[in-house]
Amino acid sequence: MPAVLLVSHHYPPHVGGLELVVQRQARGMAAHGYKVRVLTSRWDTAENPEAPETDVDVVRVPCSHFFENRFFIPFPVFSLRLLREAWRQVRQADVVHIHDVFYMSSWVAALLAYVARKPILLTQHVAMVHHSSRLVMGVQRLVYATVGRWVFCRARSIFVYNENVRSFLREQRVPAERIQFIANGIDTQQFCPAVADERQRARERFGLPLHRPLVLFVGRLVEKKGFQILLEARDAGFDLVFAGSGTIPDAGRVPGVHWLGPLGQAEVAQLYRACDLFALPAVGEIFTLVMQEAMACGLPVLTTDDPAYSGSIVSDCCVVCARDPDSYKSAINALLADAGRMDALSSRSRQVAVRRFDWRANFRSLMDVYDDLAVRLRWQEREA
Repeated sequence: MPAVLLVSHHYPPHVGGLELVVQRQARGMAAHGYKVRVLTSRWDTAENPEAPETDVDVVRVPCSHFFENRFFIPFPVFSLRLLREAWRQVRQADVVHIHDVFYMSSWVAALLAYVARKPILLTQHVAMVHHSSRLVMGVQRLVYATVGRWVFCRARSIFVYNENVRSFLREQRVPAERIQFIANGIDTQQFCPAVADERQRARERFGLPLHRPLVLFVGRLVEKKGFQILLEARDAGFDLVFAGSGTIPDAGRVPGVHWLGPLGQAEVAQLYRACDLFALPAVGEIFTLVMQEAMACGLPVLTTDDPAYSGSIVSDCCVVCARDPDSYKSAINALLADAGRMDALSSRSRQVAVRRFDWRANFRSLMDVYDDLAVRLRWQEREA
């Protein structure tokens, strides 16, 4: 039974797209017959206690969440125990699979895997992310120019979920043959359109108005997600619903704006079914999981007119507009006023999600790579 170590700076119950991807991969690999361990940070709060996994061994290392608590930047600062735990886990693994090069856990695991001569796989989730802070932009460039490039050079294969990251890796001089595009995926059975009176019951459950158009945002309340743009786009013609962790601005504590905080996957699925339209004024995100989830639930999706979307599936099935409050307000009102277009977009969203985003189909692509690597490792052992 091949042993895989997945390395992720965060893991559920911490809420985020990357965390959910790692969790789904871990559970899927375990079901596929692999022995799976996850090396991650310790995240334990009264609201989100850490729940044990059944078929996956999760190793959580103590750390400080100062940057997240103070600046909303999810960058855990690990204790020195990371060195000991990472070395122990790397030695026991046949393959070390790192999720994104930007984090301390990734740097340590990559270095130790190199020392132990263990194959390194990498999933690079994002490219350069625009930020208003010059310091944050400078740190990104420094990481990618130093330790990031070192990991890129030593990863046997690098998985990407969109063309933006593929182009970024090519700019970092990663050979094209080592970059593998794998479509991300979701559970299209859990995320599905509302039936019968489910929409009304979902609104009642979350305390939302029963007869108002609801525009939904799901994600962390940080600048790059664009929640503040959507908040400034509020209008008497619709209510705004925000689900995600972060500090609620004072300007948002007004009638017609609903703040639900971080929610689990089952709750988020119900929330999609309660709303009419999904809006994500993000930048540098490039077709996130929440967009896929919303589409699977039959929601029309409005997002930023990012040049990277040109010619992609987004331009075919989503509505895009400029990244400013007035543009979003106009686009939302235009959509809500056109019932025929909303119905067509809803139907199109669900069809595309089932055809392109089903997790089970996309996961097979990843396992093909793993199974091929496992065969080659066994052959090398026989030769040795």
